[in-house]
Amino acid sequence: MQLRVLWAAVLVASTILPARAEESYVKRGTPQHQGRLWAEEAECTVPVKEGGRLVFRVDLGSVSVRPGAPDRLQCSVHLTVYAGSEAEARNTLGHYELIARRAENGGAYLTGKLPSEKRQRRSLCVSFELQVPSRFNLDLETQGGGVEVTKLAGELRAVTAGGDIRTGDVSGPVRAETAGGAIDLANIGQRVEAHTAGGGIHVGDVRGDATLETSGGEIVAGMVQGTLRAETAGGDIVLRGASGPIYAETAGGQIQLGQCGANVRAETAGGSIHVDAARGRVEAETAGGGIDLMQLMSGVRAETAAGAIVAQINASRGTFVPSSLETSVGDIHVFLAPDLPLNINAVIEEATGHQIKSDFPLNLRGEQGGFMVGTVEGRAALQGGGNELKIHTVMGSIEIRKLDAGALAKMKQSEDAFWKRWQERWDERQRHLGEVSERLRLLEDQQRQRRMINERERDKQQRDNDDDDQ
Repeated sequence: MQLRVLWAAVLVASTILPARAEESYVKRGTPQHQGRLWAEEAECTVPVKEGGRLVFRVDLGSVSVRPGAPDRLQCSVHLTVYAGSEAEARNTLGHYELIARRAENGGAYLTGKLPSEKRQRRSLCVSFELQVPSRFNLDLETQGGGVEVTKLAGELRAVTAGGDIRTGDVSGPVRAETAGGAIDLANIGQRVEAHTAGGGIHVGDVRGDATLETSGGEIVAGMVQGTLRAETAGGDIVLRGASGPIYAETAGGQIQLGQCGANVRAETAGGSIHVDAARGRVEAETAGGGIDLMQLMSGVRAETAAGAIVAQINASRGTFVPSSLETSVGDIHVFLAPDLPLNINAVIEEATGHQIKSDFPLNLRGEQGGFMVGTVEGRAALQGGGNELKIHTVMGSIEIRKLDAGALAKMKQSEDAFWKRWQERWDERQRHLGEVSERLRLLEDQQRQRRMINERERDKQQRDNDDDDQ
């Protein structure tokens, strides 16, 4: 049975470029037999312009994109099929439609699919290797397969029904969505949206807003120059910081937040919460775990069902708002700026073996220490009084300390050490991903060269056979 070869080309006349440069074409190869595996190589070329857009739509297959020539899109397609007979293999490969054509404004359109009546997803595998101008925009969709973009000066939309999404630095906005897989993004020059139904999300620095959502996996991100929203149904959240508001929620895991330039809401159903250098109001809530709140410049509401709370408040009269620190089981340690005017209301409900200690004068009610059962309360109006700071524990002790230069330096040193370790781990991870990507690129180049050599040898053998027949 003759292999059905499908071509798609658009020829555009021009008085500026040579005719050949204006051609879009698809070149199909000859299927090669390897046991029950049949393989075919295809190529396509589309003339494009820098700043154009590629619309890529395939019903299955992975895709990798890297920078190439500034005036054309080049595509290599590797197709393999497992078949019980040559006729079955040729029938499947022959009905695969590969279309490449020019689009408006220097863009391109590329699609690959099997007709629905011929679709055999379990037996047919497809992978695309694309080269585009370094300054280009990508709109990529596949119904099954991974997406990799090494580096891009433009915007990116990447959607897959199943597979990982990975990118190098991207200068424009990014939207990445997978129904099952991890998302790994390097530095993003504008806003980013990343959604996965199952897998972790890792993002570098973002020069815009960031929305990161996963149904299962950790979320890790660098500095975000905008609003940051991170949600996971199960996993840790580690965010280097954001200039805008932060909303972080996990159904089970720790939350670590760095420099926070505005309001913060952090919520976990089970795990500790750590917030560093928040300029806006902080709301932190966990069903089980400790809460550490460093360098708070405004107010706070912190609640845990079981765990200690540490709060360092550096606010002023103009920035401090009514606040509360509450735990059912655990101690509460508060560090206050000596000149901060506020009203303290500290309460231990079950004071057996627990007590309130303070560097500030307090009016105490109830017996402290020993094994007396009862409530202990401490109240004070510091620097003439102001908004209320409520400190409440059912079973635990309370300490209220002055935030002097020594304590402040020690806490800052600890925070700097934590984020330095975080940065080192992130840099090491990025180096590892880069090395893996480079190895894959070299392997692809080697495979492409071998395919070209094999194709030339087959063409030469065919010419020799034709000469012998004559």
